[in-house]
Amino acid sequence: MRVKTNTSGGIRRALVWRLALAGLALACAPMPAPNLGTQALPLRVGISPDYPPLAFRHDGTVAGIEPDFARLAAAELGRRPEFVELAWDALIPSLEARRIDVIMSGMSITPEREAHVLFTTPYMGIGQLALIRRADVARLGSADAIRRPGARVGYVRDTTGAEFVRGELGRAESYAFDSVEDGLRSLRGGRIEYFVHDAPTAWRVALAPNEDELMGLYTPLTREHLAWAVAKDDTVLKQELDTILDAWRAHNRLGPILDRWIPVRVSLRD
Repeated sequence: MRVKTNTSGGIRRALVWRLALAGLALACAPMPAPNLGTQALPLRVGISPDYPPLAFRHDGTVAGIEPDFARLAAAELGRRPEFVELAWDALIPSLEARRIDVIMSGMSITPEREAHVLFTTPYMGIGQLALIRRADVARLGSADAIRRPGARVGYVRDTTGAEFVRGELGRAESYAFDSVEDGLRSLRGGRIEYFVHDAPTAWRVALAPNEDELMGLYTPLTREHLAWAVAKDDTVLKQELDTILDAWRAHNRLGPILDRWIPVRVSLRD
């Protein structure tokens, strides 16, 4: 998506990561919105639907983890979900201008974003991972190889992957891309050696059917938390959403939605 913390080199901790089986999200129909009637107050949800399995377009509608959450949360608020599709860099300005009520788009908590928005409690932990070509695994597959001087590392602009590369890989040759697809093309073509992006992207690409060229390095480069964002002064909506999240955790309603879109778990160590 997209708080940045350094991994601890001396402590080895087991992490549970959910690996998306490619194509599963596209095979799942989006959760239907509740029928609250046209008079219900809309919950205007800002979303950038280019981040499967968290948020993407399928059969003319938005689908994925965040849209499912949005439909459920709106129902519990007695409101009608209204998805406002925006470019990623327009989400926070639109929230500040009150053109939307909440951002639900796979956004991770960072200090820079906290200066502009109010985050709910997180609903999932992720991190940045690197993709490489399978043919390069002997040369590039160790955990520290990405930190060597001159490593050619790509990332998408305005993401936490970009922050990681700029902040932690100062000796690398870095390449900024406008989209995941542009970065992957460059990786496949050999212009870059690593492509750094959020874990769900790495899972989706590496496990795609017939993907025999690229692979993921599942040592997490950062620790991040995904959450929803409301306007800085909208403490009422934040409290309402936090209450909903607390109830979902208590009654195990988060797990089934996450498992629906990211069903396979693999234990990793850093």
